[in-house]
Order: sequence, then structure tokens, then C-alpha cells
Amino acid sequence: MRNIAVTGSFASGKTYVINCIKNLGYKVFSCDDYVKLLYQYKSITAQIEQEIKGLKVFDKAKLAEIIYDDDKMRKKLENIVHPLVRNGIKDFEFDNQNENLVFTEVPLLFESGFNEYFSKVICVFCLEETRWERAKLRKIKDFDSFEKIKKIQLPQEVKMARSDFVINSEVDVEEKIIEIINKII
Repeated sequence: MRNIAVTGSFASGKTYVINCIKNLGYKVFSCDDYVKLLYQYKSITAQIEQEIKGLKVFDKAKLAEIIYDDDKMRKKLENIVHPLVRNGIKDFEFDNQNENLVFTEVPLLFESGFNEYFSKVICVFCLEETRWERAKLRKIKDFDSFEKIKKIQLPQEVKMARSDFVINSEVDVEEKIIEIINKII
């Protein structure tokens, strides 16, 4: 079984690509979805409340505001969440060990150092203008907020250069996915 990472910058089209991969019949693990699941556990949110200064009650919007403005608090959150996510990925791999290929969506793949755990990396990208339009659809308040999110991630071009394959989420996505899968197989 080979686990292929799917990464990309914020609002680049990773979810669309992952959904296309699912539609092709492959098993997919989403780190974003897993973190949302983790945030449902009181023991985890209580630990986050305790560790993150300025977060009196667990609130994702407030948490985002804090970590986008304070690198030290972001690192504290990552130290809590990333090991749990890594364990979730291991469980996913164990549960799907009889599959030839599985895929894991990891937005902060290179930033977290998780890239070493995957046999290949696909980077999803699109034009900056498209990312900004998609970000607005996700209720990003203003361009400043969008820029703060971008600041904590590696630039799109760096992620693309460090990946084995790239997919432009604005052009022929399904064809490109099939082409990449055939090369991996």
C-alpha cells in the first residue's frame, strides 16, 4: 500500500481534487476533516484552551485569529494537534493496508514535516486571483485575513517545486488525476 499526499495552499482546490479521487474509488483521509473531528473532544479542546493564551473558551474563529497573529501560539497548537493527526493517518493506513493506493489530504504537508511519511506528493495549485475568490466563499473577512493565512504556509511555488506531481485545479482535473495515478502505478 502506498499513501499519496495531496497538498496545496489555502483555497487552491484540494477538496475538489480529493473528491475526484474518491469518485475514482480510492480511499481518502482528510487532515482537515480529522482536525474538525478532534475538536469535538472536550479533552482536546480543554488542552487547547489551557495552552493558547487569549482563548478562554474554545472557539475556532478566535483560535484562528490568535494563531495567525502569534507564531508561538501556532506552534503550541501544532504540538497538540499534529501528533494526533499523525496517529489518525497511521490508523487510516492500517485500516486500508490491502489497498494498492490511498490518498491523504495534508494542507501543511511540508510545513509540518509530514512529507517524509508519503511515497509521492501531489500539489494542487491555481491562480492567486482564483484563490482569493475561493477564500471569500469560505467567509474570509478581508484580504488581510487571507494574507495572514498565506503567511503561515509556504508559497504555492515552493510547494509545487517540492512535489512529485502538480495539478492545476482550474483545468482538466480528472484527466490529470488519472494520468498521475497511471504514472504512480
